[in-house]
Amino acid sequence: MKNQTHKVQLLILAVIFLLVSVIINQSGIFSKLRVDLTENDLFTLNEGSINILQNIDEKIHLRLFYSDQATENIPLLRTYHRRVVDFLQELARYGSGKLKITMVDPVSFSEEEDQASQYGLQPLPVGEGGENVFFGIAATNALDDVEIIPFLQPDREAFLEYDVAQLIYNLNNPAKRKVGVMSDLPLLGSFDPQAGQIPGQIIFEQLREMYEIVPIETTATTFDDVDLLLVVHPKNLTEGTLFAIDQFVMNGGRLLAFVDPMAQAEEIPADPQNPMAQIQADRSSDLAVLFAAWGIGFDKNQVILDNQQAVSIQSGQGQTIRHLGINSWNQSSFNQSDIVTSDLTSLNTALAGALTAEGDKLLPILTSSTQSMLTANDAMSLLFNPNALFQNFNPDDQSHVIAARVNGGLDTAFPSGIEGETELITRVDQANVVIFADVDVLFDRMWVRAQNFFGRQIYSNFADNGTLINNLIDNMTGSADLIQVRARGTSNRPFDKVLEIQRRSEQKYRETENQLMQQLRETESKLNELQSIKGQENQLIISQEQQQEIAKFKQRKLEVRKSLREVKRNLNKDIEELGTELKFINIALVPMLLTLVIVFLSWRKSKRKERAYV
Repeated sequence: MKNQTHKVQLLILAVIFLLVSVIINQSGIFSKLRVDLTENDLFTLNEGSINILQNIDEKIHLRLFYSDQATENIPLLRTYHRRVVDFLQELARYGSGKLKITMVDPVSFSEEEDQASQYGLQPLPVGEGGENVFFGIAATNALDDVEIIPFLQPDREAFLEYDVAQLIYNLNNPAKRKVGVMSDLPLLGSFDPQAGQIPGQIIFEQLREMYEIVPIETTATTFDDVDLLLVVHPKNLTEGTLFAIDQFVMNGGRLLAFVDPMAQAEEIPADPQNPMAQIQADRSSDLAVLFAAWGIGFDKNQVILDNQQAVSIQSGQGQTIRHLGINSWNQSSFNQSDIVTSDLTSLNTALAGALTAEGDKLLPILTSSTQSMLTANDAMSLLFNPNALFQNFNPDDQSHVIAARVNGGLDTAFPSGIEGETELITRVDQANVVIFADVDVLFDRMWVRAQNFFGRQIYSNFADNGTLINNLIDNMTGSADLIQVRARGTSNRPFDKVLEIQRRSEQKYRETENQLMQQLRETESKLNELQSIKGQENQLIISQEQQQEIAKFKQRKLEVRKSLREVKRNLNKDIEELGTELKFINIALVPMLLTLVIVFLSWRKSKRKERAYV
């Protein structure tokens, strides 16, 4: 009777548990409760992304096109697809019902496949039998504007959140953003009465397709109607203009400044009365008043020389010479965690300067190698032979910052204001400022070449300068929330311990391997020398001692080769030992420990029962 009562109670508890689970699941009471235990908070949205989602004005429909059947034997894409789906579901939770997520499987020859192609998604023929695989996102807003991610590449997982957040932001803010360009340099083109219309730099011609590019006079005192202000090669700006730039930043405006210790792009008119004036002219620029107040150091009299990233140029005599001041930076110089440099492979600069600041005030975008140094820019004015730079080149073994974001808050450079201005903002808690210590990076000759193709100009780039500027402007014209979204970690977890053991093993055994290789070369050399004197005609007159010596060297050669094979096996010995230890722990030790715990608990329970009966 007692056992029957217990069974009824267990059945009632099971029914209650089932009903409560269904109610909680359907009601969504705990739907927003999450515990993210991943190292890089992979499943926790950035605060900027959450703000973008919560500020959606009208409904946005996001469609994930994924070829499920075609990727059946592609585990890399299937694993990443699961990661993308989890991420999109997390976005929908914060979308307040205004973000709709739809999963679409574009099977071959289906309407869904036609729809994916119409949106402009990129199919890859990597499925079974060369079948097209779609794995991209197409999103629309209430006005039927379309934004797409053509293909979700697993190697861009770190930027997944940024790419999708940018897509949503662009659909929520479809109007063209305005970019103001303040410069005396011919960036936007000009009109010459004799030559006619002179086109601007290719970078800005490309930007006109996506943004409203407006020129701003270097004497301007207001920038209220621009989303981003580009200040390029500022020289002799008035106090009123500097104050306007300062207050623009203090008010949350976005500033992209290009300064230079020696801008090669600045054309100085020749003076017939003084031929040296053109050569010795000051080609530097600075925002010294603002930088000093903002805690940013920039010496306009010093340029960076870098031996590791120096570019080879043609001298006047036709010789190929490496120029320490003209550099082509590769991925080792880029901040890989910054979204704007994620896809870059090379970037060219000329006589760039260096930025400095205390603490983490600067978040580097581009840095020199450790094989670099700073030198006075006046030496460049009369530099006729770049080889002369090597004579006094002495690297200081540190990386110099060439481009960076300004991190944190800034105080105004005009705490007392200026005459005639009544309103004053004294501080911004989070600045949206990027500084580049080179101006030439914007000019065509540094990254693109033009070719005439049947009367039409065709451009081909040999560096990624245009991509970087495009990325920067795209990033900075977004909302402050979008700028906050940085690269995240990836779900790929390498075997760090194994890699560490592998490096240690290689270091440990590489020296032994080198010694044995040297011995092998010496042995083979001796053997070849002995056998060379043992020609066909000398076969009969070679001495017995020489024959023994040859036999000895052959034996030594076999022993050395055997030792080399042993060394190569030892390279993976520690890794194999670690694997054996892990197998023992997982297969034997853990079950043994669990068994002992269960036996102990059973013994303890039986003892308690014995005491209870007593």
